[in-house]
Amino acid sequence: MQFLHPILGLATLAGGVSLIVLMYLLKQKYKEKQIPSLFLWDKVFVQTKAMQPWQKLKKSLLLFLQLAAAALLALAISGPFVASDMQSQNYVLALDCSLSMQATDESPTRFAAAKKDIQRMVEQAAPTASFSLVILTDQPYLAVSDGEKSRLLRLLDEAQPTAGSVDWEKASQIMTAECEKLDAQAALYTDQYGNLEALSPIEEVYGMSAENSAVTMLSHRIQDDGLYVMTQVHHFGENNVEKQVTLYTDGVAFDTQTVQLTANADTSVVFQAVPQEAKTLEVRLSPKDVLPLDDARYEGLAVSDTQKVLLVGAGNVFLEKALALQPKVQVYTTQSAEEQELSGYGLYIFDGVMPDTLPTDGHILFLQPSQEQSLIQVGETRTFSDTVRGVDDTLLENTGGISFALQEGTPLSADWGQTFLRAEGQTLGLYGEYNGQKIAALGFDLHKSDFPLQAGFPILLYDLIEWYFPENAAGLSQAEAGQTVSFDLQPSTQQAVVQTAAGTEIAIAPPFPAQVLTDTKTAGLYLLRETDATGAVRETPFGVNPKTLEESDLREQGEAGTQTQEVKTIRAGRSIAGLALLLLLVVLLIEWRVNCREV
Repeated sequence: MQFLHPILGLATLAGGVSLIVLMYLLKQKYKEKQIPSLFLWDKVFVQTKAMQPWQKLKKSLLLFLQLAAAALLALAISGPFVASDMQSQNYVLALDCSLSMQATDESPTRFAAAKKDIQRMVEQAAPTASFSLVILTDQPYLAVSDGEKSRLLRLLDEAQPTAGSVDWEKASQIMTAECEKLDAQAALYTDQYGNLEALSPIEEVYGMSAENSAVTMLSHRIQDDGLYVMTQVHHFGENNVEKQVTLYTDGVAFDTQTVQLTANADTSVVFQAVPQEAKTLEVRLSPKDVLPLDDARYEGLAVSDTQKVLLVGAGNVFLEKALALQPKVQVYTTQSAEEQELSGYGLYIFDGVMPDTLPTDGHILFLQPSQEQSLIQVGETRTFSDTVRGVDDTLLENTGGISFALQEGTPLSADWGQTFLRAEGQTLGLYGEYNGQKIAALGFDLHKSDFPLQAGFPILLYDLIEWYFPENAAGLSQAEAGQTVSFDLQPSTQQAVVQTAAGTEIAIAPPFPAQVLTDTKTAGLYLLRETDATGAVRETPFGVNPKTLEESDLREQGEAGTQTQEVKTIRAGRSIAGLALLLLLVVLLIEWRVNCREV
């Protein structure tokens, strides 16, 4: 037997034994007493002699029990252990937190069973074993690197499953680096074989036998009698099943249909005459199966607000007519930027004019911007003999096919802008976002080109309006769990917050431009809440849906491989401090019992 803290144990033993022996040597001193008769003098003498200190120790069971307790306490404090040969191995543990791990074909779920197995492995490992923990999601991360068992178990307990999948390529990179760093064995806890084949991991695979149905698609379109809503359900299994499909509008059941789901096939379900004023759509399957999370799908409906557009300039018939064709806008015109206060509009179009102060509560479109402003660098006016052409691969979807002749124009540049029109190597049209405002510019007078006569002109304006004012403030009605979501805020927005399906609120602005939302691990309806300077609030719902195509097939995936482990044999120690403390407790109980009897 060896000791981790021998000096501390010896000090405890010496101090404890000395104190106990001293207590037995020192007796209560003699006190003067008055007695009625000398007849009892002999008895008083005997008692007085017994009270004298520093007497010879007498045999006492209590003394031996107390000395034994002191010795056991000192033994426990000294950290005793027995040396022996033990097998030791460092491990990099990977926990799959994807949607399919929440299937209930394991008790209570695959995910809970995996966490329990990891906990058991860590607790039973050799004292010298080292562990790292990798959490596998759409964005895998290293939760613990070569950490203590207690910390690893705490973070393991905090780990939660998601409605997404796993980025296995990134997971492999993280685990490979960690295994090389610690000379460790990879251990994967998942419900699919073979995702980390290159590492030859120990694979603990769960489930692999359940049939499951999932809602894989939800969409809508507007008709004269209301919304036409279509959803698609896929059954991952070998048997046909019957399900009820229910459509909810704004959380209230609208209609339910009973459908027969064909094995390994899609089944479409249609709902008609759905109220157009609905803000959210939700489809649910019943009865629930082994993976309830993919039995629902969510969608937020587009905000159809009409946007006010102010056209400032001497008059441009081509521009006014093209804007009048846009369904989302209501156009107002003025000839001078100084005639009215420039506020209260969603978009300001400056055609050959420039105000003293640019508005900050709306987006801006410049036609022939002057050099008096600082947002865009404007070059010298020059003639162009070559055709102006649109640039592919921009956010403006249809610009690639634009082509027109131009007499003269001014090249434009801005470090925040992206080119969408170019001629002779010069930028004549650019767009981008600056301090929360969307700004676009054309470096020429429309009257000095044949662009207004081309079909590409109204198409370009339509694309610009769609870019300025997307269907809803989030720029989408639904996203997938684990996906990063970017937002297209209103120009008047001063503050923006996203309320997640889990009920938490995440501030995304200020600062501007708005931050992207990365916390989309929970499926459900999310809400973007924008507040302007007046305190007015605009709410835009959108859905975050589970990754059904990657995760809803709960049958066996992949094939089991073979793992070769290189286990190290080391000289380690097994602690017996616990045994010493147990014996100490037993001795104290005996001492208490003996003391009670003597009293």
